[in-house]
Amino acid sequence: MHKQKKEKLLSVLLRLDVCIASVALVLLVGVTFLGVVMRYLVGEPFGWIEEVQAALIVWVVFAAGGAAYRTRNHSAIDMLYNIFPLKAQKVINAFIAITVACVLSYLCYTSFEYIQLFVRTGRETSVLHVSYVLIYAIVPVSCILQVLNYILCDVLHRCDESFDIDGDEINE
Repeated sequence: MHKQKKEKLLSVLLRLDVCIASVALVLLVGVTFLGVVMRYLVGEPFGWIEEVQAALIVWVVFAAGGAAYRTRNHSAIDMLYNIFPLKAQKVINAFIAITVACVLSYLCYTSFEYIQLFVRTGRETSVLHVSYVLIYAIVPVSCILQVLNYILCDVLHRCDESFDIDGDEINE
């Protein structure tokens, strides 16, 4: 029973990125729709809408990154890869894993540096005065989740494919 609770907790944590990205996407669509209505039907456009849209785009893109690994939706061009023998493919996979980990680790490190800069300078958006720390806080979290998802799915081959996108079990 204890193992089932751990598996369930892991499953929930791995889906957290999808929930965050989904909420941000719904908000983005809603704010954009409301902005169109206010601009063209009411004639009173919101002055803050671009700031909110830009922040939500950042959250959608970065929050969905880990889920893209888990669902194998990242871009892949495997035509050339498939012509190599199995041993060469294993070497290529190791190189790709190291490259992915290094790039995401560097992005994570750099994003922490930027966040620290935003904290030191108190930088905010010009209209709503929202701290850039809140807008870009998703980036290091996303990098860590992407590395974990990459390791789970492509290195350990432990993608949870027994659940569909809604989290319901698929009975085969």
